[in-house]
This record gives sequence, C-alpha cells and structure tokens, in this order.
Amino acid sequence: MKRLTLLLPLVVIVGFASAGSATTVAYWRFDDIGNPVIDNPAGTVAAGNPMPDSDGRTVWREAAHDWSGNGNNLTTWEYSWAGFNWSSDVAAAQVPLTGVANNLSMASTGGCCPAAMTWSAQSLPGGINIETITPAAFTIEVSFKPTYDVANGYHTIVGRDGRDVAIGDGTKAPLYFSTRPGAAVAIEFTDMAGLNHQAVSAAAAIETGQWYNVVGVSDGSTLSLYLNNILVGQTSFSSTDPRLAIGNGSGADWQAGTWTLARGLWNGGHVDRVYGFIDEVRISDTALDPSQFLSVPEPATMVLLGLGALALAGRRKP
Repeated sequence: MKRLTLLLPLVVIVGFASAGSATTVAYWRFDDIGNPVIDNPAGTVAAGNPMPDSDGRTVWREAAHDWSGNGNNLTTWEYSWAGFNWSSDVAAAQVPLTGVANNLSMASTGGCCPAAMTWSAQSLPGGINIETITPAAFTIEVSFKPTYDVANGYHTIVGRDGRDVAIGDGTKAPLYFSTRPGAAVAIEFTDMAGLNHQAVSAAAAIETGQWYNVVGVSDGSTLSLYLNNILVGQTSFSSTDPRLAIGNGSGADWQAGTWTLARGLWNGGHVDRVYGFIDEVRISDTALDPSQFLSVPEPATMVLLGLGALALAGRRKP
C-alpha cells in the first residue's frame, strides 16, 4: 500500500498523457503558467497578462500551446482592440478526466471583435496539421463562460474557416460550434459531400455568466451534442462522404481550413464573436464515448485515487 501511495502522482501524469493520445489533434489549455512566451509584452503567462497577438495576422506569436504534441499552436488577432488576457476564472480547479490542475482560461478584452486562430503556415506543426484534416468521425470539447446576452444572436465558440462547401448555400463555413438565439447551443458542420448537419439543444439551455462544458461528437452517421455531460441534441444522417469539410477560398484575414476560437466565418467575413471565457479546448479525430470526455472523471483514476486515500488512512492508524 505504501508503494501505491507513492505511485499516485505518476497515475495522474499517465492519465494526462492518455488524454493527449494519437487521436487528439489539438488541445489548448491556456495553462502554461510561469513559462516565458516569445514576444509576450508581459513576459510570462499569468492571470491578468495579455496573450500575444499576431498584429492583424502579420507576424507569428504563440498565444496558446497545443498540448497534443502536434504543434497546432494558436495565435490571436490584435490585442489593443480585439485581444485576450489570461484569467484565473476557470470552470474547475482540476480537469476532471485527468486530475491535472487548471489554472487559467482565455478571457476576451478590448471593445470589439475577439478572435483566436490556428496559422499552420507560421506555427509549422510537426505532427498532424489540424488545418488539413477531414475526419469522418470527430469530437470537439470546450469549456466556456459567456458574458454576452446568450438570448440574442449567433456566437461561434469554435469554428472552421471556408466557404462554398454546403450544397445550395455558399455562405456557410464548414463548422460552427456555437450559441444561438434563444440561449440554445448547437453544433453544425458540412461534410465532404456538401451536406449540412446540425444538432441543436432546446431553448434556454444556458445563461449568461455561467461556466459550461460543451461537447460535439460525430461518428459518421450520428451527430450528438452534450451540455455538462448531458445529451441535449442529436440527429442521424446519411452521406456518401461524411468527413468534415475543409472548405474553399481565402481572404485577407482568413484561409480555408483554419480553426478559430471566439469567432466564426459567414459569406467570407468574420462574424459571431464570443465575449467571455474559453478554456480546455480539445479536438479529436475520433468519436469519443462520454466516459472519455475531459469533463468526466476517468473511472480507473478515481478507483486508484480512492485506494490511495484508503492507504493514507491505514497509515494513520496507531
């Protein structure tokens, strides 16, 4: 039992490693606290400090490290009016699945237009390039706390840039993971066959100023939406090519295939801003079971932690 107690920290580390397995394409934690960041005006990652920006996509600065190991790091748009700070306001002090400390989130600042995005041409990912993937099955997980009025408008928490993918509607981007009018949450994507699929919650599912864990899962025939680990929307679909589309086109401020946080794309323009907090964003190229979500404790880890507590209790006996 003494050996088991000593191994508990290792169990947590192994659990975190398994969360960043080969099926994890990108994982942005916003939690490199205490580490220096190149070109960060504040010098370190810490609550209240500004996240590095790209000066309107003219220079590469890493704002959020990709914990998957693939190198799909994020940058942000322009700090002075559309940027982000690190914040100590988080959904939970630990990531439930792994038990790893969760210190920071990404918080929108400035008066307008927050936007964070991948930029593979500059970040040069050494593993899977998230901008080129077209998975037939995928999972998107995100924790977010909206500070805008969730009853009004469309707001894209996680998106993918592109256009001319959906049959009969060239304005749509390939992906919107968003809130919708009436305080609903939704996941919508267009597949490589040009078919659009949506899973939408009932109205009044969320409130302004509250943290939520939202997960969208496609297994190639069913699109499911989870809110705080509860299934709130689901649709079955059939397609000759159910893979997530990359999309077409580019512009001065976007390129097809780019993944975004806190904004979407519609008709080739930046739209649907998210004001508030975003944290623990993980994208996987497989359909995860709910027991594998970041917001759900891993049973094996919980059992071992329980055994460890028993061991410690046993050691206290006279």
